[in-house]
Amino acid sequence: MARRQKALWFTTIPLTALAALIAIGNRSAPGTGGVEDLAFTGQMLAIFTGIAYAAAFADFFTTPAKLGVHELEASAPIAPVLLRLARVLGSFLVVTLPSFVVLLVMGIVQTINGSTWSIPGAVAVTLTVVGPAALIAMTLSGLAGAALPSALGRIVAVVVWFALVFSSPMIPIPTPNGTVFNVIGDAILPGYFGTSPTYAAAGPLGFDGTPVGATVSLIFQFVVILVLLVAGSVLAERSRKR
Repeated sequence: MARRQKALWFTTIPLTALAALIAIGNRSAPGTGGVEDLAFTGQMLAIFTGIAYAAAFADFFTTPAKLGVHELEASAPIAPVLLRLARVLGSFLVVTLPSFVVLLVMGIVQTINGSTWSIPGAVAVTLTVVGPAALIAMTLSGLAGAALPSALGRIVAVVVWFALVFSSPMIPIPTPNGTVFNVIGDAILPGYFGTSPTYAAAGPLGFDGTPVGATVSLIFQFVVILVLLVAGSVLAERSRKR
């Protein structure tokens, strides 16, 4: 069902191409021709495609009720949260496929040029950097759309995503950047792939650049995804009953 939704492809592919161009032409890229470049590109993909996901999934939890599908789902011998999880994973596979293709092509080219671990590296970057960020943006959008009118939910989700992934000293708003709670892989890049993060570690909750710190950050992101998924499901169910 997710694969047949043209809007997902039209939303994802252009921003994936834009993020890839930004990463390839960026002077901050490591330029090693190995996994470090894959990790940098993966982070750029996570940041910019997340904008699309934050806007595109505001109706994610509420669409079944609008279409009447919720009655069919209610008769299924499966918990509503699990059904919504299946819907999340289906859409997730669609929206992350273009990013994975970009990283895989880069990995193949690097392998031809002598980088042994680039293809496994492309898979690892997708699973640890691109994937968690996409799921957070998707479930954040779905929760905002379940709690607010759809149009307002899209705006709120995009604003929150920008607040999560961009920091500037000109705007004194606390963000998770520089901490182990970063959602775009800053704690994961140095810990798993040995490359520099976009935002340096800062404060008492700053990441330490080790595999243990990267694992803690990754676990935190999956906890956030689960919380957003459950909260969006509960809100959508209550709204439907009203």
